[in-house]
Amino acid sequence: MQPLHHPAARSATTAYTVTAMMIVPLILTLLFHDTGSQQKFIASLYNQQDYYQCIAELRRYSMATGADMDYSIAYCYYQGHRYDQALTVLKGKPGKDARHYVLLANIYTALQHYTDALQMLYMCDSNRDSGLQLYLYRNILAVHVAHYDWDNALAFYNSHCDALHQIRDIFVLLNKAKKEAKNPYAAMALSAIMPGAGHVYAHHYTDGIISLVTVAVLAGATYLSYAKGRTGLIYTFGTLTAIGYAGNVYSAYTSTLHSNEAGNSNYRTQIQNRFLQYSLEIFLPEWMKQ
Repeated sequence: MQPLHHPAARSATTAYTVTAMMIVPLILTLLFHDTGSQQKFIASLYNQQDYYQCIAELRRYSMATGADMDYSIAYCYYQGHRYDQALTVLKGKPGKDARHYVLLANIYTALQHYTDALQMLYMCDSNRDSGLQLYLYRNILAVHVAHYDWDNALAFYNSHCDALHQIRDIFVLLNKAKKEAKNPYAAMALSAIMPGAGHVYAHHYTDGIISLVTVAVLAGATYLSYAKGRTGLIYTFGTLTAIGYAGNVYSAYTSTLHSNEAGNSNYRTQIQNRFLQYSLEIFLPEWMKQ
C-alpha cells in the first residue's frame, strides 16, 4: 500500500476531491431544486436583458429538470448579438423543429447569409398550422426585403397572396421599391453620352448641372486653346477635360448607387415596420415571458 505522501496517492486524492466537489453540488441541486423559483429568476434575468447570466441559469435549469432549453439559450445568444454561439447551439442539435429553423434563419439574416436563411425557412413544415405558415411567410419576405431583393419578394408574394391577404398592402410598397431602383450602368451610359445626364437619371439634379457645366467649360477652353494654337494650354485643358469627363461618368455610377441605397433603405424600413413585425419570443416558454 502506498503512503499518503506518495505522488500517486496525492494525485488520486486530488482527483477524488475534485470529483466530489463537482458531484455534491449537483446532487444537492437535484434534491432541493425549486423549479418555480428558478423559473422566476431566469425570467427576471431575461427581462433585464442580462442574457449571458440568463444562459448560465438556463443551462442549470436544463440539467436539473431535463428540459430542452436549447432554443431559449440560442435565442439569448441571438439577442446578445453572439451569433456564432447561437449557431453552435442550434446547428448540432438533432431533431430540429420549426422554431429552431426560424431562429437559424434570423441568425443567418443578421450575418447577411441570406441564401442560408432562406434554406432554413424552406425546411420548415408549416402546412398543418396556418398561424405558423403566415409567420413563416413573413420571415421569408423579411429575408428578401433585408437585402433589397424586390424581384423575389414580389414573386413570393404573388405566389402566396392568398395566405398573405392580411398584409396585402405590402404589394404596393414592394412594387414602388422595385420601380424606383435605378440601374447604375444605365447612369454611366447616359453620362457618357451627355455629361450630367446620369446624375439627373438618379435624381441628383444639382450634381448633373455641375458635371455638365464643368465638362463643357473645360472642353470649351480646350477648343479655344486649339483655335489659338497654344499647344501648352491644349494639353493642360485637354487633360483636365478627360479627367472631368471620366469623373462625370464614374460619379454617375456612384451617385446612382447612393441614391438606390437611400431609397432601398427607406422602403425596407417602411415595409418592416408596417408589415413584417414579428417576435421570436413566441417560441419561448411562457414562464420566461412573464
